[in-house]
Amino acid sequence: MESFFIAANAVIPFICYMMYGYIIRHLGFGDEAFYNKLNQIVFKAFFPLLMFNNLYTADVDIGGNASLIAIFAGVLIAIILLCILLVPVFVKENPRKPVIIQSIWRSNTLMFAYPLCVSMYGDDYGALASLVIATIVPIYNIGAVIIFTLFDRSAGSKVDVRKIVINILTNPLIIGAIAGSIFKFAGWQIPTSVMKPIGDFASMTTPISIFILGATLSLPDIGKNVNVIVTTLFLKLIAVPAFILVLMYMIGYRGPELFIAFSLYATPIAGASFPMAQNMGGDGELQGQLLAISTVLSLFTIFFWIMSLTAVGIF
Repeated sequence: MESFFIAANAVIPFICYMMYGYIIRHLGFGDEAFYNKLNQIVFKAFFPLLMFNNLYTADVDIGGNASLIAIFAGVLIAIILLCILLVPVFVKENPRKPVIIQSIWRSNTLMFAYPLCVSMYGDDYGALASLVIATIVPIYNIGAVIIFTLFDRSAGSKVDVRKIVINILTNPLIIGAIAGSIFKFAGWQIPTSVMKPIGDFASMTTPISIFILGATLSLPDIGKNVNVIVTTLFLKLIAVPAFILVLMYMIGYRGPELFIAFSLYATPIAGASFPMAQNMGGDGELQGQLLAISTVLSLFTIFFWIMSLTAVGIF
C-alpha cells in the first residue's frame, strides 16, 4: 500500500490543479483566448526559469555513471526515432503526430519518478535518479522540439534542417536548460537574493500550467478522440514500460537501476508537453486530454506495476 500512497501523493495535486482550473473557467473567470495567452506566457517566461533552476541546482556527477547514462540516453533516442518512423504510418494528421509521439515517451520524471525512486531505495539512489533525470530531460525537450518542427509543414515538403536547429536553439525550455548548464559547470555563483525568486517562479510553473490545462480542458470532446487516447495511453503506461523492463533486464540491470529505467517511462506525460503542443502547432486539445487522463490513470498503473514486480522479486 505504500507504493499506492506514493503514487497518490504525486498524482492528487495535479488533479487538484486541473479541477481548480476547470471550476474557475466555468465560473466565468476568463475565456479561451485569455487562457491561451496565459499559456504562451507560461511557456515563454516560466518554463525557462524552471529548466534553469533544475539544471543549476542539480547534483550532477556524470563521470562515475557515464556508462549507465549513455545506455539510458541511447535507449531513449532509439525509442524517439522508432516513434517518428512508426506513428506517421497510422496517424495522418500532422498536428496529431508530434502530440502522440511525445506522449509515448515523454514523462513527468521530476514530479513522479524521483519521489518513487527515493521511496523505493532511499536517498542514495534518489541522487542517482536525479543524475539520470538531469541528463534525460534535455533529450526530452530537444526531441520534442524536433518532432514538432518536423511535422509543422505541408504534406510532401522537405525537412528543413536549418529550421529544426533554429527551433531547438530558440525554444524557451532549451534556452533555460543551456543557461542553467553553463552556470552550473562554469561554477558561477548566483546570489541567494536572485536564486530565491528564480526558484519561486520555477515552483509556480507546473501548478500554473496544469491549472491552465484544467481551464481549457473540454470534457465533451474526449469522445471523438477516445480511440487515439486509449491506444496512446496503452503504449505510454503499459507497453513501453514493459518493453523497457525486458530490455534493461536482458542488458543486465537489476534493482534500483532497473527501477529508475522503468520509472522514466511508466510515469504520466510531462506537464510541459501541453504548452509546447499549443505553442508549436500541435493538437493542443488532444495533448491536454492525454496529459489529464494519463495523470489520473497512473495512480493505478504505477501501483499495480510496482506491486506485481515486487511480488515476483524483480524490484
